[in-house]
Amino acid sequence: MRYSLLLAATLALSTSVWADTKGPNLERRAQVEGGGASVMGNLDGSATYDRRFLVTYDGSCAAASSDSSNNGTSFQTFDVRSPSGQNMDAEVVLGTLNDSVLFVYCPPFNPADPATNIRAWDDDGGVGFGSAIVAADGVVMEPNQVYTLVVTSFSQGDAGTYTLNLGGDLQFVGQEEQIFAEPAPMLNWQSGLLVTLLVGVIGVVAVHRRA
Repeated sequence: MRYSLLLAATLALSTSVWADTKGPNLERRAQVEGGGASVMGNLDGSATYDRRFLVTYDGSCAAASSDSSNNGTSFQTFDVRSPSGQNMDAEVVLGTLNDSVLFVYCPPFNPADPATNIRAWDDDGGVGFGSAIVAADGVVMEPNQVYTLVVTSFSQGDAGTYTLNLGGDLQFVGQEEQIFAEPAPMLNWQSGLLVTLLVGVIGVVAVHRRA
């Protein structure tokens, strides 16, 4: 009985605390479709800008947005395209970075003017505090049209690593070969020695038969 009362009190306290703070998304387990390209990123504060907030997607490259109170956030950009024109399908999987925001821009992206060419955004649509814009969100991509993904930290001073995953046929522009190409297998010294021994054995057998 005491344990039940203690548990109930703990749950009530935790609920009241989280009500006034930003919590992780525990409902959605966003994963991009198709297991496509991925790249690792690192927000280290070397590039910062005053990010946007509450972007209203309307299918244009001039979506309405608000100025975020979180200024000076670290960011990285990635150009992507879809040969077939499928919907945007991208997810930020957090590494040491504790919170991300993901934006879609029509090029060019200008960090000095972040309200221009903005198309869509997501804060906590991924796992935990990660960000994701998945195909079901309906952010349309024109076939082979280049779009710029901007990955930012949620707050100024946040830093850390993450992985940006693409789904379907989405590709990182200019990085297709590096991301999709698999290195050709190379023989190690044990394999080379085995091949040499086999060739030698075959040669001995051939000589023996001739004799």
